[in-house]
Amino acid sequence: MDIAQNISVEDMASIRLWLLQESQRLEYARRSFEREKSEFDEKKREFENEKIIIMESVKEQARRTELEAKTLATEKILFKQKLEILEGGFRSLCKEREDFETEKEKYRARYTTSGSSGTTMSISSSRSGVFFNGVDNLLALKKRYRDLLKIFHPDNMDGDNETVQIINREYAMLRDQF
Repeated sequence: MDIAQNISVEDMASIRLWLLQESQRLEYARRSFEREKSEFDEKKREFENEKIIIMESVKEQARRTELEAKTLATEKILFKQKLEILEGGFRSLCKEREDFETEKEKYRARYTTSGSSGTTMSISSSRSGVFFNGVDNLLALKKRYRDLLKIFHPDNMDGDNETVQIINREYAMLRDQF
């Protein structure tokens, strides 16, 4: 108390004023801090909510990616199987075409030889059944006819008008039989 007695009234008033101002400044700082803290807490909650939404979105995207990868793998396997089937069919068609070309050359050689020796056998009668060998019903006959025309049509690269005429005659004859 000795110190308080030595202080003048004016100094005491200035200290009180300073204490009042300082308490007001501290109160303002406290309120400002609490407001900033509540804003920070609100931003933190928003951030957490956005984080949850983003994580769910990432999980959903990962699930879709995994599903698409499985679908792609399945489609790849199916594509390989289809390709193998098509390649096998193509090899079979090539083999049949080679066999047919070989047979065709045999017949040509026979007809050029038999034509010079005086035989009057017609091409269509000697080839009867060559193009449609093994066909036993009308549906198979039509299918074979379409396949043969795709191969030997004169507009194709290896097409032959004479061969198509022979195929047409043989088809008409067999169609009448069925």
